[in-house]
Amino acid sequence: MSNHSETFKNKGYIVLPQALDAQDMTTLELSSKALYQRADQLLAELAESGERLSDFYKRQQNELIVVPEIDNPLKVCRYEYIDGYSETINREIMPKLKGFIEALTGSEFVLFKDKCNAKNPGGGAFDPHQDVIAYDQFQPVYHITAAIFLDDATLENGCLNFPENYLQDVAGLETEKRETPLGMLPILPSYDGGPDNGNIRQEVCDQIRWNTVTARKGDVVLFDSYVPHFSEKNDSQKTRRAMFFTFNAKADGNFYEAYYGMKRQEFDNPKFHVATPTAHAKLEN
Repeated sequence: MSNHSETFKNKGYIVLPQALDAQDMTTLELSSKALYQRADQLLAELAESGERLSDFYKRQQNELIVVPEIDNPLKVCRYEYIDGYSETINREIMPKLKGFIEALTGSEFVLFKDKCNAKNPGGGAFDPHQDVIAYDQFQPVYHITAAIFLDDATLENGCLNFPENYLQDVAGLETEKRETPLGMLPILPSYDGGPDNGNIRQEVCDQIRWNTVTARKGDVVLFDSYVPHFSEKNDSQKTRRAMFFTFNAKADGNFYEAYYGMKRQEFDNPKFHVATPTAHAKLEN
């Protein structure tokens, strides 16, 4: 993956076309269906009981985590804790994703967190952001995410957008930088609290040259936790489902259960809902 490694270093992301085969996608489709049904069931049960999600997860340590759309408490926006909940994905998919990342970096990685964005028809946009700002409660300062598309990601349904070369675009910006395996990378200024919590500030977004990155079902996109990215709302009549598995270097430790343990205790903390179209992302800090 030498060519991929150079591209990844320069851009912060790469696309691996059809990296998952038909059998992998069948596995993911069946698993996704079961996970979505459970997420949907949880929202219906909690709506009927009147219990808040934040209270429910404080007493449920092994349950799938679900977050509803901001405009409909019964519609699944996202579900998480996939690897912890699905033995099939843990056994059949995770080794392949780790293999992609370890071939790219030459280092061992472990899973840090995961999620599936349902992106229903009319589903909201995910505003420009850096993932790393949502992870700073934990030791690792560098992460790589594998995005798997269960549906074709198009301009109409809200594909991902990445910069052409954000390091060049923001080279003159005075901002915090962190030491990472790829050198010093910037933490871009973002809004703190309110409806734009976690979004990169507009004046910085305006400096960045953005590219749309369409993808086919079965493609995998690898990107690090510093590269800015966003997606528009889904203006199509079909879902745009994508799973995101975020890894950190094994040398930094394994924080998967610690991350979700904290999320269950602080479910309403906007830190866990950066730049997402959910009510929790809009809370004041």
